[in-house]
Amino acid sequence: MKQHAVATYLQLVLGCDRILYDAEWWGAKETPVDLIGLRGETTAITVDIADKFAAYPKTMRLSTWKRKLLKRYSLIRERLLSWGAKKIQSEIWFFGTPIEPLEVILPSVTQTLWREHRFLLEIVPSSEVSRRISQAVEEVKREGKDIGNSFVQAILLASGFLTTPPRYSVELPTQLPLELPDAYAIPSFVKAFLGSEYVVHWLGFDAPVFSQLSELAKRPRSSVWRDLSQWLERDFDLFLWEEEIGSLTTPKYSLDQVVNVINWLVHNAARALDAWREYWRHPRQPLVAEIEFMLPYIAKHSIFPVELIEAEIVRYGGDRDLTRIHSGFQNPNPNKHFYRGYLRMVFQGPYDPPPLRPKLSSIEVPLRNPFLPRGTTVSVSLLFPPEFAGYFLLTFNTVAQTIRPLVERFREP
Repeated sequence: MKQHAVATYLQLVLGCDRILYDAEWWGAKETPVDLIGLRGETTAITVDIADKFAAYPKTMRLSTWKRKLLKRYSLIRERLLSWGAKKIQSEIWFFGTPIEPLEVILPSVTQTLWREHRFLLEIVPSSEVSRRISQAVEEVKREGKDIGNSFVQAILLASGFLTTPPRYSVELPTQLPLELPDAYAIPSFVKAFLGSEYVVHWLGFDAPVFSQLSELAKRPRSSVWRDLSQWLERDFDLFLWEEEIGSLTTPKYSLDQVVNVINWLVHNAARALDAWREYWRHPRQPLVAEIEFMLPYIAKHSIFPVELIEAEIVRYGGDRDLTRIHSGFQNPNPNKHFYRGYLRMVFQGPYDPPPLRPKLSSIEVPLRNPFLPRGTTVSVSLLFPPEFAGYFLLTFNTVAQTIRPLVERFREP
């Protein structure tokens, strides 16, 4: 709430055009900047809430305090200058009494920064913080509109401008607005979906199940398995292996490999399912194939406007502040968890139990005819993290509309 209060002051009182939350640049063990207010192309104001400095070791010497703070604000100054900002300053806001070392050392830090760099670090004591927050509250009441943060919403509720808190409770759809005619359309759908410009396909795809299929293909079987082995080994060194957990690595597969392996599975589903059950020594074991894909980082998306992505994420219950952290250039290497999705195919026999429900959110790709030879059926779904559900659904719906004219051509003769 403190961050939102400061953001309101920066936006409504100082007239900042854009607010960036939790800017983190250095790649070192240093806490992020709480807020950056940008006004026009040349003015930038950073705000640190002093509470964060309580995390510094209590036994740290004053000289170390000074060195760390000088390094921190020198880095902030350099980064803001690299953005093209001409008028820059930093502030430290105190919501309460400052801790003793910080109170003692800050005057020296501000003097050094001004003397050496002409960089202003302003100390905002609790009395001035109260005055500024009061200004922000008055501006909120005068404007009478929600600017998208919880501090403003609380003021508007208390003032009677809002009767209920804004709620974003749109339910997630259960099906993609695109129906495939039959199971044999799946490989073409996979190619069109994963190969679209809305998905990061140039880095390759993770598919852990392919390693297990490769083991099956190496066992003495009919010649049709040699085709699968060739597809799994083709372009194997095209992509670097990515480190996932400790020393464990997973290979990346090209789009061509993924499509051809899926095509083989669809045309040999019953054979693959029998071998799969033998591999797991279980007579009722469905074959679950998941292809991991990634969406572009929000800040680097070349098609969807950031504002549209943010609105969709919030509409489906996502966190606006988290989205804004990802939409700014202050977070060049965001957590990939929020951008990872999975294309999931489940092959199973008529008496197989359903597989475990995935932990992620999901949407089904409808199949008019899901049946394959010997009573085998297949289902297709798309899995995605609930935090960015709106971004994934925006992408899915757009891709569905893009490839809709091709759907009737998916059917094999």
